[in-house]
Parts: sequence; C-alpha cells; structure tokens
Amino acid sequence: MTLLIGTVSGAYVLEGEPRALIEGTRINHLARHGESWWAADGKGRVYQDDEHVASMPAGTIPLCIQPTPETVWIGASEARLYGMENASIEEDEFFNEAPGRSDWHTPWGGPPDVRSMALDSDHTLYINVHVGGILRYDNTGLVPTLDISADVHEVAAHPSTKGAVFAATAHGLAQSHNGHDFDFRTGGLHANYCRAVSVFDDLVFLSASTGPSTKRAKLYRGGLWEGTFEPLDDGLPEWFDANLNTHCIVVHEDRVYAGVGDTVWSSSDRGDTWETVATGLPKVTCLA
Repeated sequence: MTLLIGTVSGAYVLEGEPRALIEGTRINHLARHGESWWAADGKGRVYQDDEHVASMPAGTIPLCIQPTPETVWIGASEARLYGMENASIEEDEFFNEAPGRSDWHTPWGGPPDVRSMALDSDHTLYINVHVGGILRYDNTGLVPTLDISADVHEVAAHPSTKGAVFAATAHGLAQSHNGHDFDFRTGGLHANYCRAVSVFDDLVFLSASTGPSTKRAKLYRGGLWEGTFEPLDDGLPEWFDANLNTHCIVVHEDRVYAGVGDTVWSSSDRGDTWETVATGLPKVTCLA
C-alpha cells in the first residue's frame, strides 16, 4: 500500500521519492476506498484518483471526504454535508436540520465547518463539526453524541469493531464503546489539547500539544481502551513546533505515518522507531 500525501500545493504519492499527482491546489483531505483514492481541494473540486470528477456548489469548500459502498460523503465549509453519486453532488437536507445546529460555532466567531468524518464497521457515519461535537448518522437519522464543549478536531472509528469511536478533542482523547456515550483519557499526555487520532487493531495514536499556536506538540501511542499514553520520539523530533494536525496520522497494518510541516515520518514497528521518508515538501495537510 503506497502513501498519499496532501499538501498546500498539491497531492503526492510516495514511491521512494514523492511524485506529484495533483498540482497547484491545496489538498484538504485524501481518502482511500478499495483500490481508488479520493481528494478534496481548496478550489471546491473533488477528485477520484487523479481525475477531477465533480465540483462543489459555488462558494462551498470541501474539507473532508468519506467514500462508502453506496455514496461519497463530502463535509464542507459552513457545516454542510453533501452526497455524491455518479458525479452528481447533492446537499443532505437532513443535516441542515440537525439537532443542536443553532448552537454550533467557532471560537473566532466565523461559521463552523464539517472538519472530519469516520465510518465504523457497521457503515454508521460519524460527523465531526468544529465546533459542534459529533453526530451519528444511520438509518434512524442524525443523533448528537459527544458534547459541543469537547471541541472535537478529528473523529476516528475502529476498522472492525462496531460503535468503537475515538475523538481528538481540546480536552484529551474521547472514546466510546457504543458510538454515543464517551469518556475521556489524558493519562501520560504533557498537555490535553489534541488535534489528530488514528486507531488500528489494539492501538490508538494521538497527537497532543499546549494549544492552537503551540511550539510543543508530540505524538503518543496508547492501548485501545485504557492505560496511559506513551510519548513516541525515537526518530521523531523531541517536540514538533506546530500541531500534528487533523488527518495527519495514518495507520496501515504495522506501519504508521505522521506528517508535520514539510516532513513525513514512518514507523514499521507500530510506533517504536521512526524514520524520515519525505522532506522538503510544501506544508503537509493530510495523509492517506
């Protein structure tokens, strides 16, 4: 499985050295589904593999993308949700009437966004609004779960356990066994402000820092449900001088990737040791 790297200036595939796939545009999110990959860019375009297949309505920016067997979900600016089938993009009318929507906000007073999404093993969709908590979306409709005050930055679902949902929040890692009721873990973290999370098998990888404009961020590893988090730094900087951001940690089998600034690191032993696999890139925005 090859690594895809999104940056402020395009998308790359790591094949020994990074090779450009999409150029001249900010890549907001990359997602894989089967043998295909999808991308959303800062100019309102959606790509399948390296082909531009659809454009968002005027003025709408796609921020995250979640392919499923039935449709491709697109989370967008101003807290909008769209579905795409056969290159036709339609806004989801139910999400416009989501419970609690009137309380969604941002700390700086601008409109909230759909920041991240995750699909669990039962194909239930979890939607992270920043700032608006997490909503569960299944055949019963939309249900708010984690409270808005948690300030969620990324939601992730376990690939094989129904209802196992995790969130990087401003107050640590939030975790749920049933996709609705969450508790928090912070043990071992140097600070509780968390931006990115990825889960696989029996492990959680989580970034934590001292805040939005941090100079002290670190990557951690923990057990799936309990125990303290362990800082990872063998081959990584002692401190990242910026947040290890949403969508910038990915796990595939025993290999883990993390991207900050112009550099991507990789671990082939579940996070024990790390090596630099790409550097000198435009600023990294996402990995897949």
